[in-house]
Amino acid sequence: MAKAHRFAVTGPYLQRAAGRALTNAYGVLIEQPLSVAGLDETTRRNVVISAVIDSGQERVLSRYGDLVWEMWPFVSTPNTLEGSKRLNWSRIPEPFREASKAVLFRYWRVGTEGATPPGVARLQNFLGNLAVFLRYLESVGVSSFADVHPIHITNYVRDQTDRGHVSGTLASKFFTLERLYAFRDQHPDRLRFHPWPNSSATEMAGRVGQARKASEKDCRTPLIPAAAAQAFFTHAETILNNADSILDERDAGRRAAWRDPEITAIRNACFYLLGVLTGMRSSELSGIEVGAGRTEIKNGYTFHWIKSFEHKTKKGVVEFLMPSMGHDVLRVLERWSEPHRMGLAERLRGWEANQGERTHGRMQQIAEARANLGKLFLGKGPRGISLVSGTGWGDALQTFAKAAGVDWALAPHQMRRLYAYSFARHRLGGLLFLKEQFKHSSINMTQLYAANPRQDAALYDEILEETRQHKIQTITGWLEGEELLAGGAGDKIMALRAQDFPDRKAMIEETSDRITIRSTGHAWCLAQDAGCGGSGIYEKGRCGTCRNGIIDGHFKPFWQETYRHQRELLEEARKLGPGDVKRVQRDLEEAARVLNDLGVELPGEEPNGSEANS
Repeated sequence: MAKAHRFAVTGPYLQRAAGRALTNAYGVLIEQPLSVAGLDETTRRNVVISAVIDSGQERVLSRYGDLVWEMWPFVSTPNTLEGSKRLNWSRIPEPFREASKAVLFRYWRVGTEGATPPGVARLQNFLGNLAVFLRYLESVGVSSFADVHPIHITNYVRDQTDRGHVSGTLASKFFTLERLYAFRDQHPDRLRFHPWPNSSATEMAGRVGQARKASEKDCRTPLIPAAAAQAFFTHAETILNNADSILDERDAGRRAAWRDPEITAIRNACFYLLGVLTGMRSSELSGIEVGAGRTEIKNGYTFHWIKSFEHKTKKGVVEFLMPSMGHDVLRVLERWSEPHRMGLAERLRGWEANQGERTHGRMQQIAEARANLGKLFLGKGPRGISLVSGTGWGDALQTFAKAAGVDWALAPHQMRRLYAYSFARHRLGGLLFLKEQFKHSSINMTQLYAANPRQDAALYDEILEETRQHKIQTITGWLEGEELLAGGAGDKIMALRAQDFPDRKAMIEETSDRITIRSTGHAWCLAQDAGCGGSGIYEKGRCGTCRNGIIDGHFKPFWQETYRHQRELLEEARKLGPGDVKRVQRDLEEAARVLNDLGVELPGEEPNGSEANS
């Protein structure tokens, strides 16, 4: 009864508070210039950088002349670190500060040609890279952009390259120098020459050709190994199953809400489970609110959806497909977060009642509290109750992995990669359980897009890329490997290995784009038409002789088990009659032939031996 009463009291307040979010004072911001070039010092220093409307009143947070620009009103990603919501100009050496401000301001307001203006994260990256370059100039006695010479640029490139940065990081650092030149008209003290005429930042970073492809491959999110993924899921599921009893103890006052590691572990397990069950990014998981789950039946199929907000591609409100288990996770998570949401609401009430304490910092706290009142993934830090940051989730997942007994550097985006990888394997027949998990006839991109237009298209792009890469790896193994293959198509592919192609890699990629590969569970099927109509799924012996069938080492354990099982069936078949013996012997011989083609040494008795024929 107490719990129901508490909701009755706070519910309307939560709705009203959420509707009073501080908003950008667009009336003030739109009046600001797109450039400070040519403005006198007083006018330039008073250009408004950020302003909000608070209780109907316009409040300026930062001006151009300030040493710190408050940028939090422009940050929409919910789990952004506090330090990433402002630009601190003390990082820039004083002799370069005015020119740097002018360049960054113009870059922020108009962006580069063919690109949208940068967000706060890109401005942070620009400022950080700029600080590195300017500290280098200071170290060699240069105190003005106008005094920079080509030799300084050359030596800076060598210095950064020698530090061992990957090519992507180097390219980002060198792009900053190109922007200094692109916006050189913003201040009299400017970089007077292109840093590398007839070249580019990517080329200077060595990020071209095969080197670029290799660097992009190296930069891919690492895939959680299968054994680790299984251990993580089992650990998280165990925590979920025990969550209610632990929360009962918390609600009875026998456990601390924040300091108890088993209480915190519930939140972290829910984060991991929703990540691997939906493919959501860390920022999207952080955006989940109370009541985010829903279920619908469409064309006879049951779909379960979870709602959040997509920030990276600015799609806005999106819904992610989830298994029915997701509702259990959300229920536990809502219960876990309830006292923290109520505590945040109480703190917000106190702040709003104290109108005299409207500092910039307090306004930021009020804005964040209003935005987070319904959020579920909360934490407690120096500033009180707030969303766990992206960095905070990195630390939390390390703790989660250690508790699961797995030595793996678990990070948030790996959950999305694992989802895409698993999804792709299912589309190739490797993970049939996904079909049941999602209660759908097939995991088909077109069907899923049609089921709900408010989905994250980028997630399906990642799934399709995982599928493509898996096909390329599979075909590469067939054509370039030395392992034996069985099946009608397997013989043909082994014959192809002896041929010389001018560009085998291009041929493999082109082939993977043009052919369809399916898994029957015991063979690969390359039929580009109806083929056997699926008969090979139920009569596996057909795949061993089918012209569209390939059996590689991936399926070796299956055929070994089939051979063992058929030998056991011989004894039973003799009791039933010659017809059954003939059928079992046929399947036994087929399994033996496939294993012989794969180079597997069979156990003692021959399938056509005296025991089989007696």
